[in-house]
Amino acid sequence: MKTKQIPFLRVLLFVIFLSMYSGAKAQTFYALQIDRRIRNEAIDLTAKYQPYLVMGTDQALQFQQTVARFLVKKKAIEEDDSLSEGAKYSLLKKLATKETSEMGQVLEDFRWREYMRVKPQIQPLPPKPAKARIDAIADVDLTN
Repeated sequence: MKTKQIPFLRVLLFVIFLSMYSGAKAQTFYALQIDRRIRNEAIDLTAKYQPYLVMGTDQALQFQQTVARFLVKKKAIEEDDSLSEGAKYSLLKKLATKETSEMGQVLEDFRWREYMRVKPQIQPLPPKPAKARIDAIADVDLTN
């Protein structure tokens, strides 16, 4: 009785295909997290920035996608009931800083500076909670 051996190349191709499929599935899951409301909010925010930044079509789309990614993260923080108001404020502040930093990769230097100038009017941080307890973290607004 002779057994048939599977060629190494076929096994290798199958493993590569399987890993690519799981990566595509993870990307699809992330895309599903960006619901219609967030997409519309990202479109509206991009439209508000457009008169100041005067972006081209491709750049505006990349800007919109970056805004949408951060809106998903912002929504997750706001809906997390296990976080205190102070912790939510701190995380939202860090998230806004990270968003501003990532926009530096999307925008040219002069547009990025304009973005930083108008961002507080277009995307203001929520007000700091009255009894926010942020342990061992110096608040830059209070120290300067």
